[in-house]
Amino acid sequence: MTGMEPIAHIHTDLPQKFGIPRNSFLAPHLQGHIVFEPEFASNAAVEGLDSFSHLWLLWRFENGTPGGTANDIAADAKSQDRSGTNVKWSKTVRPPRLGGAERVGVFATRSPFRPNPIGLTCVKLDRVELTDDGPIIHVLGADLRDGTPIYDIKPYIPFADCHPDATGGWIEGAPWQELDVEFPQALQDMVPPAKLPGLVEVLCQDPRRAGSKHEPNRVYHLAYAGLDISFTVDKTQLTVVAVNDAQD
Repeated sequence: MTGMEPIAHIHTDLPQKFGIPRNSFLAPHLQGHIVFEPEFASNAAVEGLDSFSHLWLLWRFENGTPGGTANDIAADAKSQDRSGTNVKWSKTVRPPRLGGAERVGVFATRSPFRPNPIGLTCVKLDRVELTDDGPIIHVLGADLRDGTPIYDIKPYIPFADCHPDATGGWIEGAPWQELDVEFPQALQDMVPPAKLPGLVEVLCQDPRRAGSKHEPNRVYHLAYAGLDISFTVDKTQLTVVAVNDAQD
């Protein structure tokens, strides 16, 4: 991309692509906080923001995912031309909501495999913290990986942004099947209480790749809030089998 630079980065409890909700508010208790780059870290710049309940975030995909490591960013750069356009974009994609089998046009989806690696997310504003180093914006419900660069922040304005007569296109005919989560109390106690609701919401959304094979004995691992969450899935039942400290 040219002529744009991140004004901030968001920090969340999801350091990897695996587990990121497929849309915002599917996990409404997921916590995140936005820290501004020094050039834009002005308390005056957020004056009045705390009077709004929700925000729009404009952000960038790195290597097909929200945010990413230095390796992700390097790989992302290789997939773009000089203008920042993604040369590996797909004209049609397989949305997870359609089971990863049917294709629709990329512009009829929110897939990351687009000409310009730009994402748009609506989040709930929890609070605005003013510090000597600039503001920190605490949000809920973000579908973003830890470290995602933020390019702009705008208030959600109900009279302009809410359209009660809006229709959902092909999505309305493809309801999402949430999983039932079995989470033994002894394992729940190993998760910080403030982080538990968001974790359960992430698990309910089925972190696995769309169209995954039925492998009831396979153990999956989710990195979340410094923890390694191990679980299995049998049809519509997800069972947490272990909680350990995440390995660096």
